[in-house]
Amino acid sequence: MASEVRMGLSMEPRRVFREALLVWLAAIGGILVFKIFSFVPFIKENLWGIAGIIFLFLPLEWLYRKRADPEAFGISWKKLGQGALWALAWMALTFPLYIPAYRLWFGRSEFHFALPADFWKEVVGFVFLVALPEEVFYRGYLQTRLDAVFPKKIRVLGADVGWSLVVAAAFFAVGHLVEPRPDKLGTFFPGLVFGWLRARTGTVGGAVIFHAACNIWAEILRYGYFGVP
Repeated sequence: MASEVRMGLSMEPRRVFREALLVWLAAIGGILVFKIFSFVPFIKENLWGIAGIIFLFLPLEWLYRKRADPEAFGISWKKLGQGALWALAWMALTFPLYIPAYRLWFGRSEFHFALPADFWKEVVGFVFLVALPEEVFYRGYLQTRLDAVFPKKIRVLGADVGWSLVVAAAFFAVGHLVEPRPDKLGTFFPGLVFGWLRARTGTVGGAVIFHAACNIWAEILRYGYFGVP
């Protein structure tokens, strides 16, 4: 990262890791506070959106205060077409595997395609309230900052990746425990793919598309196997 991009950001590994950890704790702590008050109807109905705002606001505000260029953190729609193609490739590779995994995990066998009339609202939510904010936070801000802590890289399928990708995916998975379910730690594995997409394309666009698609596909399977409420 060029010095003009760093501006007020420290590049000393210990300080960078401490900064990244504190920003992550601030985000998760903020979400937990709102979750505690989810007995308030407005908060309960908009918890998704509140979490998205926190994940989007914190890193962008931090980078702004440090006069850092968000584009250097992959927070840009450049190469969106390339990202979309890679996302489609990962969908073709992984989505068929969801079906036997879903059947095995939940013990379901019969699938009947059905979606609620307002499913489009869920799609919009998965894109703009979940995938976009989380990818800006974890793959844009966090993974990029951790590159200063773990600078060594290896080439994997055309992308230069290192421990920053793995550690960011671990933070991503642990962050999901705001909903106390151990199976949420499984998000570590798609987090690795999101991180690879960020590294391969240089921006978070492809990761946003694939992240949203994973959530949408999981919902389609849920409605198909369990029915529409």
